[in-house]
Amino acid sequence: MSWVDAGQGGGRVRVGLVGRVLLGAGVPTVVAVTAFATMLGAIDGARRAQERVSASHQTVVAAEGLSRAVGDLTASERGLLLGDLGGAGAWSAAGQRVHERAEALAALRVDGADERRRTAGLAAAAEAYLQESRRVAGPVAAGAPARTGLPATDPARVTEFAAHLDAFLAEEQDVVAAQERAVAADARWAVAAGVAGLLASLVSVVLVGIYLTRAVALPVRRAGAVARQFADGDLRARLPVTGVGDIGDLQRALNRMAASLAAARDELTASRARIVAADYRARRAIERDLHDGLQQRLVALALDVRGLGAEVPDELREQVDEVATGLVEATNELRDFVHGIQPAALTQSGLGAALRALARRAALPVEVRIDLADRLPADVESAAYYFVSEALTNATKHAHASYVEVTARIEAGLLRVTVADDGVGGADRAGGTGLVGLADRIDATGGRMTLVSEAGQGTTLTASIPISWQAGTGGTG
Repeated sequence: MSWVDAGQGGGRVRVGLVGRVLLGAGVPTVVAVTAFATMLGAIDGARRAQERVSASHQTVVAAEGLSRAVGDLTASERGLLLGDLGGAGAWSAAGQRVHERAEALAALRVDGADERRRTAGLAAAAEAYLQESRRVAGPVAAGAPARTGLPATDPARVTEFAAHLDAFLAEEQDVVAAQERAVAADARWAVAAGVAGLLASLVSVVLVGIYLTRAVALPVRRAGAVARQFADGDLRARLPVTGVGDIGDLQRALNRMAASLAAARDELTASRARIVAADYRARRAIERDLHDGLQQRLVALALDVRGLGAEVPDELREQVDEVATGLVEATNELRDFVHGIQPAALTQSGLGAALRALARRAALPVEVRIDLADRLPADVESAAYYFVSEALTNATKHAHASYVEVTARIEAGLLRVTVADDGVGGADRAGGTGLVGLADRIDATGGRMTLVSEAGQGTTLTASIPISWQAGTGGTG
């Protein structure tokens, strides 16, 4: 299944488990990337504004250098015009500096048409001033007599340059101030974007964590808990279907599995109960048939043969007595066989009497502790009796025990029968000692058998049988 597919409604889109995980990972990533990109944009804006500030500072420095060069040119020109012929070299050097500074100013890379226009205007004003100075002082520098008292360079040129310079510096200061404000604003925006992105990322991570916990982690954890209940045998547990997509499918699948397992277990228990019921009915039928039929017939034949003993000749009387004795012994053997199928004490006197009789016939000492006030259903008593009988056989043959304790009591609607010996321990259901069949017999009653058998510490078998169970019902009522 893809992580997004069409739902049952046709127009619905179902997001699967993988899609939810990707969505949960993607939301914080998108938030963080957006915040980071915003912060980078603000930082880049601050960088560009700072570059413009630096460029403006360079322009101001160049303009001030040009202004100083113009001042030097004016001073050397006046000295030259006043007859200081030795100042011709200084005037020429000052003029060269004005020209170089004007070209350097014009060559600066500045942003914006207005700033380029101002820079070009200031450089052009300086060049115009230089040309005027060369016109006035050039002949004097070349050897012509100075014209004392005449004005130097046209004052209009000086005024024009000064006006250009003042306007340029004022506007550049405004530009620098504006760019510095832009730098500060961009820096504040970058910090705000970073903080907002961090907070948004944290909030989105928390929200996505809560979402994934509620949508994925908690349903999976509940599914695991219910699965453990299934493993422990509680197939009545059900998982509430609260999830969507794959989680909902998992919850419904677990519930269907539990229902199927419960139905299979009920059917297995019912089939086992039917087998036990058939065995029980067969035992009772054989007991009645043998007791009421063959056993009574043998007793009657023994009495008839003994009655004939007085009428036969003496030489046949011994043979007749042997026949009578054989009939009595056969009757006793049949009675013991019948008791093995269904003890008379169990049918007539109940479980307590039957267990005490079983203990007396055991090959090792057996202590019986019975706490039963009333008779129990015959099926329950029969199941408990044969459980104790098989457990005593195991204790005698396999456990090498010297003492066995049998207890029976009612607890919470269950007959709990315990057989504990002091044998070698280490018993295992897979060890071929009949424990599997014994457990199956108890399971068929809807009950449960437990085994505790540590090596060297004896063996304890406990059967818990519902006292409301009746053979043929398939379990408890």
